[in-house]
Amino acid sequence: MHIKEHFTRKKIIDNLARYELFYQVALGSLLKSDSNKMSNDIEFQLALGSIYELLKDIQDFEDFDEIYETELSKQSAMDAVQNFVNENLEAVKNSEIKVEEIINDINDNKFFNQTMIDICNDNLQSQLQKWEHIITPQLALAIMQSLEELEKQQ
Repeated sequence: MHIKEHFTRKKIIDNLARYELFYQVALGSLLKSDSNKMSNDIEFQLALGSIYELLKDIQDFEDFDEIYETELSKQSAMDAVQNFVNENLEAVKNSEIKVEEIINDINDNKFFNQTMIDICNDNLQSQLQKWEHIITPQLALAIMQSLEELEKQQ
């Protein structure tokens, strides 16, 4: 598997759409009340970096195609937890919010329940359309060029 295969315009759109859905659903499950106001928007450069690192980590796995989406969901959820912790640091420090169990559930692939998966599946098409408008052919080319530069440095 070549990393560049996952950074064509079509794959960028698909990866970002799925990443954002997993991220938003994970963050939604963390925000138990309206008192926790956080943006559920992702920063696409950070998301692309996270996707890139995930691809680098699992690129040589024989079962890559079978595990990729699960690993993407886990990475998205972990990023959501990290941002949630950053926004609620005092509550985490005071043990008002316990994240260890959440992190364990993510790592053990027990975090996303069927309802959460259904929400992701139901909203995938609209997310794909959103990212189709954002990731223009020119932007996809710029992303690919940045990726090539990054790969040269490693």
